[in-house]
Amino acid sequence: MSFTNLRKETSERSDASNWAKKALIKNTHYYFDSIEGCNENSSDTVTMLMERARVDGDEIDETTDLTFRKIRSLEGDCLIRKINFSLRFGLNLSYFLYNDKLEKVWMYEISSLRECKFIRKFESYKEFSEWIQEKKGWKSNKSYREKQDLPFFDRALRRYGCAWPTNIDCFISDLNNNPVGILEFQNAKKTKVKEHCNNKHFLCEIKTIRDGNVYFSDDIRRWLSQEILRVQSGLRLFVITWSQSEPDFILKEIESIAFPEYPGHSSFEMKNVLHEFTISPADSYAHKERWRFILNNFKSYKLIFKGKMEKEWNNPPLERTPHSAPRLYYRYKIFIPGDANKLPVLFTKLLNNQL
Repeated sequence: MSFTNLRKETSERSDASNWAKKALIKNTHYYFDSIEGCNENSSDTVTMLMERARVDGDEIDETTDLTFRKIRSLEGDCLIRKINFSLRFGLNLSYFLYNDKLEKVWMYEISSLRECKFIRKFESYKEFSEWIQEKKGWKSNKSYREKQDLPFFDRALRRYGCAWPTNIDCFISDLNNNPVGILEFQNAKKTKVKEHCNNKHFLCEIKTIRDGNVYFSDDIRRWLSQEILRVQSGLRLFVITWSQSEPDFILKEIESIAFPEYPGHSSFEMKNVLHEFTISPADSYAHKERWRFILNNFKSYKLIFKGKMEKEWNNPPLERTPHSAPRLYYRYKIFIPGDANKLPVLFTKLLNNQL
């Protein structure tokens, strides 16, 4: 028996309605691809870029060369772009084949269109889930999405304790298949595009109470993940905020991110201070006083990559050092109301440093 019926499955659900991504694909001279999985470990370093395919059968009578031909046929032209993107991180592309009937996983590493190595076989989805957790070295404090529309593979990994790592929404390649940037799409579902503010979400705008317990919904971990990608790869990071119900959009490029720390206090206490600042009216005395408190009592850090990821610390008072207050800093930001057709033109100019 050998591998048959290779096909793609994904846990990503927003691509089908993403008019912004479709407009860029249709009206620019760039490639826009995604990576199905990205493992970032507890040292804030990307250690694996991962693709996958579901298969029938197993590898008993199949050589790596034959398997690789089937993978190349499935992935098509985008495979070389995924390989080149992985090389920006000093990594080979890790490729996983999995069989739902046998609940087995096979791991390969691809370094070029001519080189593919078999690495190992996992005898169960449970074994594979435990291996992913070991590679991560940290646990998310957010609950998994347990929807039945997820592939069986994803539901099984969640059931065994560690999900398939999050995807990379989009990376950009030129016509020579070389990576030139990373692109994050944000679907403004709960607010108007114009009112969407990354820094409010970053600084813990939302506070909820469930079963008598207080929870903060913040984007600190999410943006740490994006900043790891930007810093480690050396690629530019772009953000497009869009909506299914509006032709408005916001186009941004991240320059740097300063992450907060409240010395001597818990993460909960830190987030509570940030939350109180974020929800106070911008022109109020309370807003200004809370911001002054943050600048005088918080530390912040930026990521730098020197063969390994390091933190560059800023001590209070933070206003003494440029871009040291905890927030996202933009090299470019523009809001365009009511004209989705402008997105491909503006994005191309931004990518070519014409804005």
